[in-house]
Amino acid sequence: MEKKLNIIGYICVGFGILAALLCVIPVAFGVFYAVFAGFLGMVSSSVYVFIDTKHEISKKRLTPGVYGMILSSIPILFMLAIVVIAKLNQ
Repeated sequence: MEKKLNIIGYICVGFGILAALLCVIPVAFGVFYAVFAGFLGMVSSSVYVFIDTKHEISKKRLTPGVYGMILSSIPILFMLAIVVIAKLNQ
């Protein structure tokens, strides 16, 4: 079970890093791809946290699932900041 959880952890962090990089790199529609990658990262991070909590595998507070959730939420925070800045400039 721990080996499967490690694989899911790598997937969580991988999707989170991909979402954060797509959000920063100026590519056409990059933010939309970043949101999609962030969604997949959030889903895989939720699965990781659920399995880890259910079976009490890791006793640490900061697990790869938490790191994946933090990284996957960057595109949404980025879009929220853009909307707030646009509203303030009107």
